[in-house]
Amino acid sequence: MKFIESLPSNHYDTFINGGGKIQFVETKPKSQLQFEKLRDKIQKEVEKEEDVESLLKKYSKKDLHSFCEYINITTGNRDTKEILYKKISCFFSMKHRRVHEIDPLERVAFILREFENVKEAKDYLCGEETVKKKTDLMKLAKYLEVYVTQRQTKQAIVGRIVESVVGSKERRKAIRERV
Repeated sequence: MKFIESLPSNHYDTFINGGGKIQFVETKPKSQLQFEKLRDKIQKEVEKEEDVESLLKKYSKKDLHSFCEYINITTGNRDTKEILYKKISCFFSMKHRRVHEIDPLERVAFILREFENVKEAKDYLCGEETVKKKTDLMKLAKYLEVYVTQRQTKQAIVGRIVESVVGSKERRKAIRERV
């Protein structure tokens, strides 16, 4: 009603006399369309990490964070553009191409994010050779932006990482199912 009332008088008269129509057209946000095009372009054209960087150079850090959010890549506020380029590159190479060429901690983080169950994620993390040592687990926690201390035991660190990455996903899912 507010829309109709706000029409200029000549348009209002035309509409009332049957000379116009109102149509609802749902559109995707401009940024979502851009992100879909960018995602498709990366999937089809990019072969190396440097190609991803050259393709994304024109985007601001804020745009890169939004793109990462759109394709479900975890980012941190302190991530530089270079880190975001690397995360995006790793995401697409993990999903579509060269799993063996990725940094071991990034590979573990990527696989960990794919788990839906806390117990399975803990079992995976406990059995993963890349993070057998406590120092490696602390590096992984830092990469995932999970707060841990040197005084915590190895099992406590594993628990914090899994709870932060997978447990939060389970809680979100449970909340969505209740609503």
